[in-house]
Amino acid sequence: MEENDIKYAYIFSGPFGMDGRLPEYAFSETAINSVNLIQKLYPELIILPWIGGLQNKSVYLGDSLWVANALEDTERLIEVLEVPGIHVDFEFILSGNPYLENTVNPEKPGDLETYGHNVNEFHRKLRGRLPKAFVSSVVVATSPETRPWKRKTSMDELHTLIKYVDQLSFLYFDTHLHDQRLFEDNCEALIRDIQTLKNSRDIQYLIAVGTFLNVPEIQEYRNLKIESIPNTLKTIKQSVIQVDTINRLVDGISIYSDWATDENEWRDFKRYWRE
Repeated sequence: MEENDIKYAYIFSGPFGMDGRLPEYAFSETAINSVNLIQKLYPELIILPWIGGLQNKSVYLGDSLWVANALEDTERLIEVLEVPGIHVDFEFILSGNPYLENTVNPEKPGDLETYGHNVNEFHRKLRGRLPKAFVSSVVVATSPETRPWKRKTSMDELHTLIKYVDQLSFLYFDTHLHDQRLFEDNCEALIRDIQTLKNSRDIQYLIAVGTFLNVPEIQEYRNLKIESIPNTLKTIKQSVIQVDTINRLVDGISIYSDWATDENEWRDFKRYWRE
């Protein structure tokens, strides 16, 4: 991580359970020792435990008891691991894909409509409970023609969310785009939305890319000819220049992986982003 200039590490510490509690391994001596070791090896790294999960699988943001337990365990996790903050990743799987639908319980009436408000309320309560913590969060890209398998957050919802967070990542993968021009146009649209948000509140705004196994069941969303690391990074850089050549709108990229990023992928990040 130090060799690749990683500033934040989202250490997997979830997901929440159906009762709103985090798994006990996240508080274990092994977890504590792991965090201490990483900080000893790379003191400048900011470790943010990853918490979250899928709505209607183990996350129930509309349940006040679930939320109370989740907030309590989040505060406890920060204290036990002695870290400066947290990385929150809630996701809402849209209906329509049988493979993905099997991973969650059927949604209740109104779940889709109230989800954005419930996410914001969780962050508001988290900020009230931990006013000095560094809070990082994740949303799906706002781009108009992307059709991911996760619910998008509206700009109105985002204007509320950014009141309570210090860092916000926009997932620019699983876009369901299969045309390079559309991919570029929608990346530019995303950055224009980031520009709007940044003018409202100047927190850290990141664009997220992925290194993962491309399982057949979701390849319709994830075209690696378009969403490869080199092409995605080149597209982001190009789009940033198209929108604003003076002000820094994108503060960095965030990397989401299926547990590992190999040496070739690290070389791609260095070549197409850092150089």
